[in-house]
Amino acid sequence: MIVLGLDAAGAGCGVAVRRDGRTVAARTEPMAQGHAVRLMPLVLEVLAEAGVAPGDIDLFGVTTGPGSFTGLRVGLAAVGGLALGAGRRIVGIPSFDAVLADLGPVNAGMIVVALDGRRSEPFARLFDAAGTPLGEPLCLPAEDLAALVPPGPLTVAGDGAHLLLPALAGRPDVRQAGPAAIDPATVARLAEARADQAREGPPPPLYVRPPDAVPLADRTLKP
Repeated sequence: MIVLGLDAAGAGCGVAVRRDGRTVAARTEPMAQGHAVRLMPLVLEVLAEAGVAPGDIDLFGVTTGPGSFTGLRVGLAAVGGLALGAGRRIVGIPSFDAVLADLGPVNAGMIVVALDGRRSEPFARLFDAAGTPLGEPLCLPAEDLAALVPPGPLTVAGDGAHLLLPALAGRPDVRQAGPAAIDPATVARLAEARADQAREGPPPPLYVRPPDAVPLADRTLKP
């Protein structure tokens, strides 16, 4: 099986190709903007490195957020077009799951995955040590998030960890672990493992707060 994994929900673009259970090509490029311009050329470059044509791909995986609204929409649209052209299905991978998958074993306490939403408030979700979610995703100021975390050992992961850690500075039992950026190879691996969840067309995005941009038709005109 050939799987393409893609992440554009964070602060960059990442693409990976997995063939027969191993990663054969992967690349991640950090960027604050420009996802729409760079993503498809990056996909084609990684496919060329892997020696794979778009029509050869059996399954697509893509992060569904939360994250950058622009990057998220660009990533979902790109995978949607590729999958439509190849006649294949897509597996949506929540960004929280992609971070957890690369965290490694946590022996005790809880885990907070914090994602940078390009504001002072990170997207965050609390998990137990086994990775079971404890509540729904949140988007709150770091101090408010820190106040919600019960006492005890705590592992903080994700590219928004830097936003949350200062609010946890008074706790002696906090550690940061795992890579900051989402690995597109992990997205491909998770998609392969969850192939039974594949669907036609782009999966729905995971939004934790409403987008900043409001369609013109939805705006209320004031006298």
